[in-house]
Amino acid sequence: MSNSDNHSHQAPDPKNMNKAFYIGIGLNSAFTLIEFIVGYSTNSLALIADASHNLSDVASLIISLIGMKLAQKASTTLYTYGYKKASIMASLINAILLVTIVIGIAYEALGRFDTIPEVAGKVIIITALIGVFINTVSAFAFYKGQKDDINIKGAFLHLMVDALVSLGVVISGIIIYYTSWNIVDPLVSLIISVVILLSTWGLLKESIKLAIDGVPQNVDLSKITAILESYNFIQNFHHLHIWALSTTENALTVHIVPKTDITFEETITMKENIKEDLAHQNIQHATIEFGTKADDNQKSRALNESIN
Repeated sequence: MSNSDNHSHQAPDPKNMNKAFYIGIGLNSAFTLIEFIVGYSTNSLALIADASHNLSDVASLIISLIGMKLAQKASTTLYTYGYKKASIMASLINAILLVTIVIGIAYEALGRFDTIPEVAGKVIIITALIGVFINTVSAFAFYKGQKDDINIKGAFLHLMVDALVSLGVVISGIIIYYTSWNIVDPLVSLIISVVILLSTWGLLKESIKLAIDGVPQNVDLSKITAILESYNFIQNFHHLHIWALSTTENALTVHIVPKTDITFEETITMKENIKEDLAHQNIQHATIEFGTKADDNQKSRALNESIN
């Protein structure tokens, strides 16, 4: 049996991703410094909020890059899976970092409603427009890779949200420039906080789930079960576990009880067929254990005795 209608995803090319990370880190580091200086000199919380988020982007890209490089390292006697889990930890750190930034921006914005400072609208417009361009260019470099890797998706989301945030700052600058409504500055900062939180929430939940070995988002448990149930030689199966080794690789273990006793050669063939089908369901590492009917009957008797 082969489910050719389902296709596994290929991990992003490390060389292309390395280049994307270096471009993103370089551009955002330079712009963050400029935006902080302009934000403080013009007393614009919206610019400072955007710069703070840009700073988190730089940290996010560095953390993601480290996670990706660690995930590519070979296994050792101490870390038999290698450092693959580092990419999951990187995505979790990025999500927590974003939420922390949101809280800080929102707190500062609420405090500014009591005393609203004068803001230079024209400078805000020019600075934020540069931010829109830089973040859009940086995000585009991660567009393909983010489809198959939650770690890269975290970096992509940081950059895309920043592009949208910078656009919001441009709009606030235009409003302030033509109307002198300085209250728009903290108001836009609050909107920025909400946008960041909404875009980060899904990443945070998925990162936490993968960190505690939940079933990855790109794996359908019902389809895995259906595949195993479709084999005529399988009587039943149990101890089915699925978890993420990294942000691009998933693992599975399962204990299978065949309907009849089978030879070693038959076991090898059956395992190969099952693994081929599982590969189309984003399972890159499958460990399949075959038991016997006698083993299964013995377990059933032991279970009944414990219940009675």
